[in-house]
Order: sequence, then C-alpha cells, then structure tokens
Amino acid sequence: MRKTVSDKRFPTPVRVIVRHHQENIIATAWDAVEFLRRWPARRGLAYRRALQHCLDALDGIRSAKKAWASFTAAVREEGLLA
Repeated sequence: MRKTVSDKRFPTPVRVIVRHHQENIIATAWDAVEFLRRWPARRGLAYRRALQHCLDALDGIRSAKKAWASFTAAVREEGLLA
C-alpha cells in the first residue's frame, strides 16, 4: 500500500487558537503546511523552520515527529498554542 501525504501523522495533534478564539486541530504535516501558509503571526525563524521541516516530512526527508516539534515550537513562540 502506498503512503499518501495524510499519512505523515504527528505524534499527537496540536491545538491552535487563532482570531476570535477559533480552534484548529493540526494532526498531520500536511495540515501544518496548510496552516503555516495562512500563518496569522510574525514569520520569524521558528515559522520558517517549521514550514521547512513540515515540507521535508512530506517529501520523506525528515520525520513527522521532527516536523511536529518544529511546528509546536513556532506555535508556542507566537502564543497560538491552545
């Protein structure tokens, strides 16, 4: 069976809060990339690292666990972690 983009599951989903207390559940590297493309905060180093690590996970270059760690760090840095 061939793996798809959605198979790049994070170890645990990340709950993110954005405008008006809207909650998003980010469960895969693909979900994270989609969220990062609409990123509602400063696009600093942590953001750029998270985006690259998530794209790398989709390409099979990096683990979903590493992408998850980078994404979580970026969300936490900007105060978006629920």
